[in-house]
Amino acid sequence: MLNWLARYLKPSCRGPGRNQMLKTLILHFFVLLLSLILPKAYAAEGDNQQQRFIEDAKKEGKMVFYTSVETEFARALTSGFEAKYPFIKTDIFRSTHEKVLSRMNVERKTGTYTADTVSVGEFETYHLQKMGFTTPYKSTSASAYPEGFKDPNSYWTDLYDNLIVTAYNTTRVKRDEIPKRYEDLLYPRWKGRMVLDQNEDRWFANMLYFMGEKKGTEFMQALAKQEVAIRGGRSMVTQLLGAGEYDLQIVAYWYRPYLMKKKGAPVDWVAMEPAIVATHPISVVHRAPHPNAAKLFIDFVLSEEGQKIFVQRGRESARTGLKPEGYPSHLKLAPSRMQLAEKLAEYTRRYESLFVK
Repeated sequence: MLNWLARYLKPSCRGPGRNQMLKTLILHFFVLLLSLILPKAYAAEGDNQQQRFIEDAKKEGKMVFYTSVETEFARALTSGFEAKYPFIKTDIFRSTHEKVLSRMNVERKTGTYTADTVSVGEFETYHLQKMGFTTPYKSTSASAYPEGFKDPNSYWTDLYDNLIVTAYNTTRVKRDEIPKRYEDLLYPRWKGRMVLDQNEDRWFANMLYFMGEKKGTEFMQALAKQEVAIRGGRSMVTQLLGAGEYDLQIVAYWYRPYLMKKKGAPVDWVAMEPAIVATHPISVVHRAPHPNAAKLFIDFVLSEEGQKIFVQRGRESARTGLKPEGYPSHLKLAPSRMQLAEKLAEYTRRYESLFVK
């Protein structure tokens, strides 16, 4: 290419047509050159940044994780992190979404900042970001997460998620009865056979968003007329479904009926669109006492190595190309809209007035 370029630079070869061709050739040459140089430069910068985090984290020596994730997973994540970075010791505060948020509120008021990273539900994450509890950090794994599973301004990335499906008892539901879409639940044959957890207000909010307010409201009003049973505790409801107390559970987290089926329970599931996914984001805490250790932790848990901690236990990851065995691949996923948190109280009131009463 360089020899050809040299020939075009000779005065005898110049002319209007050749000058334009020369400009195009030079442009293509520099584009090619940049495409070869920039990735290496970015990679080197990323490596340098990671090394700086490591050196500074060694001085910090600690990382505190506030979370609502099950204790099994929280400990597996921190143990894996400590194995990778043995100079960092970790502490966990594990509680419900609401109690984690409440504790951070109290700590802010008293000026006692303890948490370095926080992972709670998507609605709580929305409030944490809005109230200034979290700070942006673009993880080294951010590019592996699709739109909707990470914040465009890098305030959070999905740590793990839960696909919402409809579960049913295989001994009580005939194959030709299995619903293919939510509207099928309005057929007369389902009256008095279905169950919902009493706290499905977030599912309710998302359904109205993705269906559209008018269509969604009409669907929910019709569904409420189907004499849907209400019980407390989604996990317990799935167990009752397997015991034959109910025929169909309208809202279940995919992994529960899937794992029950693997163990021989008469339970199966069907995914219907909108295929709502409840996300569980993770963020760096604003004014974290150990900010460099916090960034290393987030990079670790979002990496393939960290995400396999969930996937190998049958749980779901939003990371591209990393799904547990049996996960449906044909669905167009609809990540829960965390902005709906603004009107959650109103959605809760409407849900309870229709179903809980």
